[in-house]
Amino acid sequence: MKRALLSLLLLLSLAACQSQPKPGDVLYLDDFEQIDSGWNRQSDADATTDYADGEYQIEVVTPNLNVWSVAGPRLTDAIIDVTARTAAGPDNNLFGLICRYQDDLNFYFLVISADSYYGIGQYRDGESTLLNSNVYEYSDKILPGPATHHLTAACIGATLTLAVNGTQLAQATDIDFKTGKLGLIAGSFGEPDVDVRFDNLIASAP
Repeated sequence: MKRALLSLLLLLSLAACQSQPKPGDVLYLDDFEQIDSGWNRQSDADATTDYADGEYQIEVVTPNLNVWSVAGPRLTDAIIDVTARTAAGPDNNLFGLICRYQDDLNFYFLVISADSYYGIGQYRDGESTLLNSNVYEYSDKILPGPATHHLTAACIGATLTLAVNGTQLAQATDIDFKTGKLGLIAGSFGEPDVDVRFDNLIASAP
């Protein structure tokens, strides 16, 4: 009986070890070629979120509005990569990645703009706050206008890191959210009609 119990515990231990992702293991991916892969498809007077020509589109028609969509499994630690570009509208916008999404009132966002600004922030109980600085900061590493960017959001432990095209832009620390879904976000400021496209989203284990 003791030998059987020991064998069972060994098997359970091996299964647990095998279920732990190794660094670099893919946790989630989407190239947005299939319109039924789970992302929001909705259009109203304020915004459109939908698949468009092999990309994912977030179009913000209303000024001073952020719009997001989430999908995939709940993740704890992850490195999230996506390509993103401004397809139309003002350069004074924002777009990027969400991690540890709890609900529409609570999550982290890591974003840049087409006029070369960036920030790491948090929605907590519906209130938006920047975590890395008091204001969005400028970087000449962010190409302006309709350039395509490779964005990376690393959400590991209490540390949130944003990089663009392989260059780290910002890092922040927060302990509020430890797990959650990933997502995409785009927003407008004073000018409306922001149209951002995303492609080749992948989340991997750190």
